[in-house]
Amino acid sequence: MEKRPTPGTNDLITALGYLCMGSRLKRLGEQMQSGVATILERQGLDVQPAQLPLLVALEENGPLTIGSLGTRVGISQPGITRALARLETLGLVAPASSDHPDRRRRLVMLTPAGATLIRDLRINLFPAVEQAVRAVCRHASGDILDAIGEIEARLNQTSLDDRINSAFAGAAND
Repeated sequence: MEKRPTPGTNDLITALGYLCMGSRLKRLGEQMQSGVATILERQGLDVQPAQLPLLVALEENGPLTIGSLGTRVGISQPGITRALARLETLGLVAPASSDHPDRRRRLVMLTPAGATLIRDLRINLFPAVEQAVRAVCRHASGDILDAIGEIEARLNQTSLDDRINSAFAGAAND
C-alpha cells in the first residue's frame, strides 16, 4: 500500500492515498456541494444541490417513473424516493399519475414552479457553478491524487461559493 502523507497535516484520508480514494472523492464532492448549497441558501432556495439533477432530468425528459429517474441520474430508488418527497413538499414536483400500485412505477413530473426554478437556475446559476468548478479543476494534471490535492487546495484557498459569487460578478478565478 502506497502512503502519500501530506506535510503539515494529520489528514488520514489523504495520507492513506489510494486506499481511501473513494472517501476522498466523496469529501471533495461534499465540499463542492456545500459551496453550491450556500449559494442556493443565500438566494432563498430550499432545494439542495443533489436534487438539481432530478429537476434537470424531469425538465429534459418530461414525466418519469422513479425507476427511470434513478437510472437517468444514477441514484438508487430509495435515494430518489427521499429526494422526490422533499421536492414534492417544496412544490417543485408532483405525481403525474397516482393510479399505479407499485410506487416505483408511479410517474412524477415538474410542477410549473419546478419548471420555472430549473429554467432560472440554468440561466442564473449553472453557468457560474460550471465556471467556478472549471477554474478549480483546470490546472489539475498528472496523478489523480495529486490532482485532487490541487483541487482541494484551491477550494481551501477560495471556497466554491466565493468562486460562484465571483462568476456572477464576471470575475475569473484561478
